[in-house]
Formats: sequence, C-alpha cells, structure tokens
Amino acid sequence: MLHAFSHKKSRLYRRYLGHRDETTEQRVAEEDEITSTLMGPLAFLSPAAIATFWGAVVRHRNPEHAFPTGAPTHAEMEFWPRSGRIEPDLLVTLTWGAQTQILLVEFKWRAPLSGDDQLHIQWEKYLDKHRRDHALHLFIGLDTSAASNALNHRDCWKGKLIMRSWFDILDAIAAIPTGPGLELQRWIDQVRKCLKLMAVEPFNGFEKNLTKPKLPSVCDHVFFAHPLPPQS
Repeated sequence: MLHAFSHKKSRLYRRYLGHRDETTEQRVAEEDEITSTLMGPLAFLSPAAIATFWGAVVRHRNPEHAFPTGAPTHAEMEFWPRSGRIEPDLLVTLTWGAQTQILLVEFKWRAPLSGDDQLHIQWEKYLDKHRRDHALHLFIGLDTSAASNALNHRDCWKGKLIMRSWFDILDAIAAIPTGPGLELQRWIDQVRKCLKLMAVEPFNGFEKNLTKPKLPSVCDHVFFAHPLPPQS
C-alpha cells in the first residue's frame, strides 16, 4: 500500500485524515495500518539500512545516544510483540558483535495513549532490567505532548525516553546521506510522498515572490503610538 498511496492509486489514506465511510468503517485502526504501511517495508531491508534510519531518528536532538559505527551484524524489527497484556507497536533489536541496542517504539496517530501510564508500563513491565540497560524508548506521534506529560508525571526512563513527531522523522531522514544504499533512499522517497498526502510535510519557508504590503493611499503619514509612562 505504500506505493499505492504515494502514487495516488488509492484514496484509502484519507481515512488517516479523519474521513470515514459511515456504512462500513465504524472503526479504523489508523495507528496499526500506518505502522505497517510505513515501517513494514523497512523491516525487509538490510541491517545497515535499518540501523541507518533508526540511528538518524535517535541522533536527531539526542547525539548522546549515537549508535556504534559500521553496519550491524544483525537487525530485527518485530511488530506488536506481546508479553502478557502488554503490546508495544514495535521492538527493534540491533547487534554489533557483542553490543546490542534495543528500541521499544510506540506510534501514535490522532489518538491518546491507552491510559496515562501506558508508556511507563511498557518500559518497566515489558522490558526486564537487563534489556532496559541496553534500550531506548521511542514515542512517535503527530505531536509529543502525551509523552511529555508521561515524563512529567513520573520519570522512570532517566534520559532514555526519546520523543519524536512525524515532522521530526522527516527532518531526520532528510539528514541521511545517500551513502548507506539505494534501497534505503527508495524507501525514504515513498515515505515522504505518503506522509505528504497525510498532511505531514516540512515547512520550507514562505514563497520568495511575496510582495511587500502597500499602505492605503489615503494615508500621508503613519504615526506609532507610544505607551504612556507609568503613573507615579
């Protein structure tokens, strides 16, 4: 569906903008569909491509969490891994020899968290102490206010909660050099086109041909009023 959306061969993406067929679509699993559509193809790319993307997302404003240099020996993306009643959206495991980096990822799209403590439960209950030592927790949504509220309520991450908007994702992939491979760039191009259809695109400044506004012709002079000095 990623190619169908990006080449405008399907209008199903309009559901993610709030449009509904009331007769057949009482409920749309927006987050799950977007997660699968955008991130699913990435899971089939090489370990180097997978690590390059996630490394760019993590480094964006958090250089202290930069990944090891070089391509990982192993990369796995597990969608909706379940442990009891806890089901995060994605678990990414990257391995460089004896070094492992785990990313626990929660995606949001036009929906609140499933309870104020959803992120806390994921971090503290889904991951055991050993895996938390090698993990980061990523929150990705249209805005990051839900993650900020969770962090302000109780900080159990100690610097390991990474908050990104979908607009941040665009900024992160824009900074990826072409060196990691053509396969990654092809996926990035499709993701950009798809997100643009869903009203997520970078702000590129105002148009260069904007003209300077003219004052009304009836005004010979312009006066600026100064505030009165405070009364003693």
